[in-house]
Amino acid sequence: MNIIENSKPEEISIFVPKIKMDHFLKDYRLVQSYGEIDFGTIGQVANNLGIKHKNVEGGIVFSAPKDRMQMFAEKLHFSLTEHFEVE
Repeated sequence: MNIIENSKPEEISIFVPKIKMDHFLKDYRLVQSYGEIDFGTIGQVANNLGIKHKNVEGGIVFSAPKDRMQMFAEKLHFSLTEHFEVE
């Protein structure tokens, strides 16, 4: 019988420059058809997805397992919020 060890999921970090936790995220994809769709503040979105954050000079670094971070990065992308993956 082979026992498979539970491996820790790969963690990804994203840096969002010049932002505060109360920055409001809006989905700008469907503005022409439906108007703006609100995601909430960046802090609320991070908390809902279980994403850790750390304030650093010049912005905030968010960290989480890859699957949750992908959802967070999509919301940043659709809200036209600048962000970069960091190691």
